[in-house]
Amino acid sequence: MIPDINLLPKIEKGATSLKLAFILVGILSVLTIGLLAITYFSARSEIASTIPERDSLVLTRDALNAELASAQTGSQGSLEESVAFVERVSYPVSPIIIETRNLLPTDTYLRSYAFSETGVQVAVDFETLNAISVYVSQLEKSPYFDDVQVGTIQNFELNPTGEEVNDTQQFTEVPRYSVEIFLVIDQLHVAAGGEE
Repeated sequence: MIPDINLLPKIEKGATSLKLAFILVGILSVLTIGLLAITYFSARSEIASTIPERDSLVLTRDALNAELASAQTGSQGSLEESVAFVERVSYPVSPIIIETRNLLPTDTYLRSYAFSETGVQVAVDFETLNAISVYVSQLEKSPYFDDVQVGTIQNFELNPTGEEVNDTQQFTEVPRYSVEIFLVIDQLHVAAGGEE
């Protein structure tokens, strides 16, 4: 007969580890279901509280749309009212154009001007940066303008076709500068006729 000798220690797999696993899974399941229930009821209460707010916003929107529609149809006015408004708001532009042209240095070109309610946007081409500074300082001294704001200064080529130019020709041509200036008009001076 062969003796039964087992030198390995006895390890008993008990039901406690399996029980512990089931308990943990059960606790996690209950917590998950509880969190889902809390989330569901809080979302439901938020929806219930936002429905009246949404209804009041819809009513406000409808009221504002109706007010806008009535304002658009009622504000067109007659031709006489429009002419009276333009005469009350407008100002003579001829003295302003004459003033901007008279102050231009030699070898400059007034490209464009655009009038707004408070000022005029002028685009001018200059040969030198010094001519730009002289023109801006003369505009600042003019009684027609309250403020002179230089927007952009860009240089441009006199030969935009892209032809090759030799070195001597390149140095004989002077680059030109395109400047955008916004002039804030002195309304009182212009309304008085522009005379000092």
